[in-house]
Amino acid sequence: MKKSLKIIGIVILINIVLVALASIWAKGLKEDQKITKEKMKLIIDAYPSFDESVNQFSDMRNILYENKEEMYYETLDENAEYWNDFIPKYAEGIKKLEENAKVLKENCIVKYGDVNTNSKCTAFKANYEAAHNYYISDAKAFNRLINNYNQWREKNDEKAKEVNKFTYPVYKKYIDFDKDGEYFGKSEVKDSEQ
Repeated sequence: MKKSLKIIGIVILINIVLVALASIWAKGLKEDQKITKEKMKLIIDAYPSFDESVNQFSDMRNILYENKEEMYYETLDENAEYWNDFIPKYAEGIKKLEENAKVLKENCIVKYGDVNTNSKCTAFKANYEAAHNYYISDAKAFNRLINNYNQWREKNDEKAKEVNKFTYPVYKKYIDFDKDGEYFGKSEVKDSEQ
């Protein structure tokens, strides 16, 4: 009889432990689901601001390329004020993009069970990488031109106005943000344009 009571007691104790573990697991699962839903909402809410900053950066980039065809040493001297005003605005565009990417960078590191959230994260990663790599390509090409312009100024026209160079406010080197082995936007500027 005592053996039977011990066995019944052990079985009851095991059942109590299993129920307690199942309860803890279920509670953890619900908490994880809640956190995941909050992250998904953060992504959905943050994406429009990021997308807007990408569009603004793209507009600034279009202005750069529209004016790039007219960049000769003489026109750089004539338009030095324009370029010295434009360059910080272009850098500010990439800084704003970086600020608007903060929530997405923190939360788009996993796959979610929601197609809409995953599509926003995929678009974010591609646009984020491309924008930064485009900025770096543009800065390198422009700075090379300004280096040549400054050499020309020293030899031919010391009175020519100085044009500032691009700075690298976020990244100094090309990035592979989505870790796919490609640097989207890096090869945008061809050697002939540099």
